[in-house]
Amino acid sequence: MFAFPPGLAEGLGEASEDPLSAIEVLGLGSGLRWEKLGVDLHVPSLLVGVFGTRSWLARQGGAAKSAAKTIAARANGAKGGRPRKRHWRFN
Repeated sequence: MFAFPPGLAEGLGEASEDPLSAIEVLGLGSGLRWEKLGVDLHVPSLLVGVFGTRSWLARQGGAAKSAAKTIAARANGAKGGRPRKRHWRFN
């Protein structure tokens, strides 16, 4: 059995229960289709943690907000923020 919260997958996060329940299993279980939402997902990709296209996944990175991230960001800012990049020159 494999389950995941709909919010993890591209195109399913904002869907209500009715369209989410209308799921079609494709082939021998290698694909999932939500016709009403226009979403198709590849089961082997889901099993390795790929829940959307590369561009969609890139936009999701770092989007999570938590109290711990807020505290860490403020502590880092109090220290002067990110260190400057150093450009090394080899002669």
